[in-house]
Amino acid sequence: MSILNTMSRTLKGLLNDATESVQDPARDARQIVRELDDRITQAENSLLEVEAQVAVHRSKRDIADDKIKKYGSGAKRALQADDEVLAREALSAQVNAQSERDAITKELAALEPSVELIKQKINDMRKRRNDFNARSNILQAEQQIAQAKDTVATVMGGIGDQNLSTIFQKLEDKVALQNARSDSRLNSADELSGKALDDKLAALDQAPSVEDRLEMLKNQLNITPKPSTQS
Repeated sequence: MSILNTMSRTLKGLLNDATESVQDPARDARQIVRELDDRITQAENSLLEVEAQVAVHRSKRDIADDKIKKYGSGAKRALQADDEVLAREALSAQVNAQSERDAITKELAALEPSVELIKQKINDMRKRRNDFNARSNILQAEQQIAQAKDTVATVMGGIGDQNLSTIFQKLEDKVALQNARSDSRLNSADELSGKALDDKLAALDQAPSVEDRLEMLKNQLNITPKPSTQS
């Protein structure tokens, strides 16, 4: 049982590490804003549907009101014409129209508050969306700053686990070693070709310098060097 628990804990740890490694706060924040935009669109579509139903019910209520007025006026005219049957028929139609109007009014009483509630919710969602959008922009800017700091820290501190100064020192040492090897090879080549010996012999044949000539002339004239004066 303990082995299964250990394996389960290890797998959960790996999954959590993988999730954290691919998580991008700024991207996730933008996704939240997009999801809110979708929900606002859905709410607005629902609002349009409810408003359409309200408009239809109001139209039906107005028609029912017109029927009530029309049948009431008809009943009066029927009585004035001494037609009680027609008057009763008109009043019966008026009662039906009034029942229809009352039912529509009841439905409107349930629908109209829903319209105001949906409008309020949409306004709240818009405010929340705008707030999250502003925070998302700030979050993205802060994340970019953090990434820039990480980049600078990496460059200043070194690449990976290696220090840049150490890397450059190794490169310089490598170039110095290459130069030393080249010089050694050149000297060996000179020795093998006899150039070094020729250079030494050529140095023996060089004409005396001005100082050498001056010293020789002094010796010929028996001129002793003057003692140096010290202050």
